This record gives sequence, C-alpha cells and structure tokens, in this order.
Amino acid sequence: MERTKLKLAVIILLAALNLCLLGVVVSQNRQTQRYEELGREQALLYLENRGIAVQEETVPWESSLRETSKPSQDQLLDQESSPPAGVTWEVQSMRQPETLLVDFAVGLEEIGTSCSEIRSITEGYTCASDETRAVFTPVWQIETDSGTYRLDCAAGTLTLAGTA
Repeated sequence: MERTKLKLAVIILLAALNLCLLGVVVSQNRQTQRYEELGREQALLYLENRGIAVQEETVPWESSLRETSKPSQDQLLDQESSPPAGVTWEVQSMRQPETLLVDFAVGLEEIGTSCSEIRSITEGYTCASDETRAVFTPVWQIETDSGTYRLDCAAGTLTLAGTA
C-alpha cells in the first residue's frame, strides 16, 4: 500500500511540474509575440519619422524567403539570371523585416534620394552563378512614389532597380 501511495505522489509531482513548464512556455511565447509587435511598431514609426508612409499590410512580415530549399524559377526576380543545371547552390540568410525597413530608410539616404510612400514590396531572389556554384540572395523589390528599389535582404544594401 505504501508503494502505491509513493507512486501516486510521484505522478502528482510530475504532473505539477509539467503544468509549471507549460506555463513557462506559454509565457515565453506571449513575450516573444509582444516583442515582435513592438519591433514592427518601432520600424513603422522609424519610417514615419523620416517622412515615409507605408501600410502595415504592405510589409511581408512572414516572409516566404526564409526557406532553406532551392528557390523555384518563379521566385527569381530576374528570370535571365537562372543558374545552369547541375551546379551546387546556396541560399543566403535573410534579415528580419523590421531591420530591412530601417535598412531601406538608411539606404535612401546613402544613395542620396528620398520617397514619401512605399506602395508595394515584392519578395524574390537574385542569382549569381558560375559554372560550379549558384548563390541565391533574398531581395525585396520596393515600389515607391519616387521609383523602384532593390533591397538585398542578406546584406541590407539598397540600389535602384535595374542597377547593380
């Protein structure tokens, strides 16, 4: 009888421990969501303070470019830059969208231009390849009221669309 009580006590303790751990995980998940929301708000405020308007739904917060698989042909922004068959390939990692919005604003200043509105952001890849290797770089093509730009999502550098 004593052994049964001991087993029951251990089971109750383990169940209580599991509930505590579940509470910790839920709490951390909520905190992570709050930090993400705060980061988004701060990035949008940063743009607003620089006179750049953007709708929150325009920004691809949940990017499809975070996959580690080889990009498909329709994900390439420059169809003519498709890599030759049989080469090894690499997909560069992408920065967080909040960081990319700041990179965009800083990039505008660096290239000596400005805009007052981001109209759309199209995600895709550019590809640089030789006979043995292809490197896919995640890119945002950003259409604004003053032109179209390409933001390298791995390095954070901004260029006018159509330029290197």
